Amino acid sequence: MAPGEYAVLYSSNQLAALGEQKSIPIGGPFCTVFGSLTEAEEHARQQVRLLPTLRCRIYDQEGLGREPVREIRGSEHKGESEISARFRRWGGSVLFFGGLGLTILDWSKDFSLSWPAMIGTRMMPVGLILLVTELVVVIEARRKKSRVERTPEFDDRR
Repeated sequence: MAPGEYAVLYSSNQLAALGEQKSIPIGGPFCTVFGSLTEAEEHARQQVRLLPTLRCRIYDQEGLGREPVREIRGSEHKGESEISARFRRWGGSVLFFGGLGLTILDWSKDFSLSWPAMIGTRMMPVGLILLVTELVVVIEARRKKSRVERTPEFDDRR
């Protein structure tokens, strides 16, 4: 791509579904290149309106080597392999504090039961990893937001 051009990449397997519904060839484009960011954004918004489960990512001439310039998601889009923030919070809390409770229960019985501590000590690290991951995601999102607010020109790559 030449400088000033922008490519819209579509989320996986979404064009095949769109092709079945809208008479678009199933082997449709992997990406569409536009001469300006405005054209690319308008096209992406139009595609998302046609198929609410679609996600369009807009890249500049640097391509996939950098973060997308814009990402436009449909209202029904679900990430391909993302663990939701809700799962990280709830699952992490249940595993960590449940494991802690089981370990304390066995400790209070002088480890005579042995199974609660065995299960609890295996639950706690997984829960801790989920909770720490969520904490890092939240902190990075706040840092990114404050960095964008401090820059004079709004740039989505930061």
